[in-house]
Amino acid sequence: MRTWTIFSRRTMVATVAVALAAVPTLALSQPAAAATAANAHGAPAVSTQAWQSGQAQYGAGATAAQAVEAYWTPARMRAARVIEDSPAYLTAVSRYEQAQRASAARGGTAAPQRSAPKAPAHSVAPQAGSVAGRAVPAATDPGFAYWQPTARTSGKVFFTMNGLNYQCSGTIVNSEGADTVWTAGHCVHGGQGGSWAYNWQFVPAYDDDLADPRPYGTWTAWQLWSKGAWVGSSDFSADMGVALMNTRSGWHIVNYLGGQGLRVNIGSQVYDYAFGYPAEWPFDGGNLYRCQGWSSAEWSVGWWWSQTIKIPCDMTRGSSGGGWLNGWDGNWGYLNGLNSRIDRILNPTIMLSPYFDDDAWSLYNSTRYL
Repeated sequence: MRTWTIFSRRTMVATVAVALAAVPTLALSQPAAAATAANAHGAPAVSTQAWQSGQAQYGAGATAAQAVEAYWTPARMRAARVIEDSPAYLTAVSRYEQAQRASAARGGTAAPQRSAPKAPAHSVAPQAGSVAGRAVPAATDPGFAYWQPTARTSGKVFFTMNGLNYQCSGTIVNSEGADTVWTAGHCVHGGQGGSWAYNWQFVPAYDDDLADPRPYGTWTAWQLWSKGAWVGSSDFSADMGVALMNTRSGWHIVNYLGGQGLRVNIGSQVYDYAFGYPAEWPFDGGNLYRCQGWSSAEWSVGWWWSQTIKIPCDMTRGSSGGGWLNGWDGNWGYLNGLNSRIDRILNPTIMLSPYFDDDAWSLYNSTRYL
C-alpha cells in the first residue's frame, strides 16, 4: 500500500514583485474566470519509497522536496523509461491516429477539431534570470554548455506513473508567478483513464557528461496542470502540460534561470526550433538536442485541419515535452509548441506538436499568476 503526501508551496513576495515588473504590459491583463473551464490540475504526491529515500539521506524531518531529490539518484534517472513506451501512451497514440486518419478520409466533416482559428495572437516576452554564483565549466555536450540560456531553461523531467519511473523533457516559461515549466500533457497525466504523475521533478540543464548531471539542482512541483481534453480523452491536439514549481533556496525558477516567452495563434506555417532529450539510439538521453524547420499541419481538408503541427526531426523517444521555440535568437525565443509524437519509433523523420491556439493561452492564463 502506498502512502502519499502532497507538496506544499513556499513563496517570497519580493521575488514575485520582480517577476511582475519584468513582464510586458500586454501580458498583464487578468484572465477571465471562464478561462480555466477546459483545464485540469492535480497535486503531485510523494511515494513511500521516495519518503524512505529522503529520510535515509536527510533524517526523519526530511521535506517532500528532499524526498523527491533523494529518490532520483543518478542511477534512477539514467534508468528511467521513456514515457512514449508506456502502455497508456501507446494506446492513446494508436487510438488517436486511427481517428485522425478516418477523419481526414471523410473530408474532415466528422472531425472534432475546429476550423482554422481566427483568434488574435498573444505573446509573452522571455525573461533572463540571474544565475548567481556559477562557474563556467568545459562542457562536452554536442550543443550548448549548461550555463547558456537555452540550456538552462531546458531540462529533463522525471516522474513516476503507475509504479514505473519515466523521463520527459521540459521548458521554463516566463510568467508573473515565475514558477512555470511547460511539458507534454502525457508527462504530467496518463490521459483517459489515467492519473496524475508523482515524484515529479525538473532538472534544468541536465547533462550527464558533467560530474553532477544536475548543475542547478532538482526543482520539484507543487501542482500539475493539463488540458481537460487530454486528461479526459487523450486528445493529442491538447497534449500540453504545466508544472508549478516550488521555490529552491528562496528562488523562483524563472527569476533564477530565466524563462522563455510564449506565442499563440501565429499560424501553422512558421519556422520553429524544437529542443529535447532524445533517449534512444543514436542518442542516450544525456544531452540537449535541437531540430529546426518550417511547421505545417499534420493534415488538412478544406477549412478543417488536425489542430496538430509537424516539423522534420529525427529526435527519438525521450524528447517528449521539449519546447518548440519561435523567433529563437540563439538564446531566447517564444514557446510555440512542444514535442508530443513522432511519426515512427525507428528512424523517425517527423516531430508533432499540438497547435498553440487559445487552448494554450487558456492554460497559460490558468497558471501564470500562481
